Amino acid sequence: MKNLLILIVVLFTTLSMNAQSLAGVWNTGEDNTKIEIIEDGGVASGKILSSDNAKANIGKQIIKDVKLSNGEYKGQLYAAKKGEWYDAVLKENGSQLDITIKVGWMSKTVTWKKQ
Repeated sequence: MKNLLILIVVLFTTLSMNAQSLAGVWNTGEDNTKIEIIEDGGVASGKILSSDNAKANIGKQIIKDVKLSNGEYKGQLYAAKKGEWYDAVLKENGSQLDITIKVGWMSKTVTWKKQ
């Protein structure tokens, strides 16, 4: 009976970890910019929901084609300053979203906070 209880606890823990979702509203930490990420059919995308930056293009898609692959979310992030899309790895860490972009041998990680 004790082994059955342990198995059930492990099973529910595993299921709840796999059920995590990127969906929601995230604050980028710059100019109070908020991004809304939605998931549809296993693919996530995100648009600018609001910002204190007057130059921000509200409604502009800045995350696209994000899919879970080998335990990691991979997709593309739009860099407004460069005007280009970059491959990105997104990792949810509780109420934070760590986004890592690699270009050549350089990489940069930014952290967004869930609202």
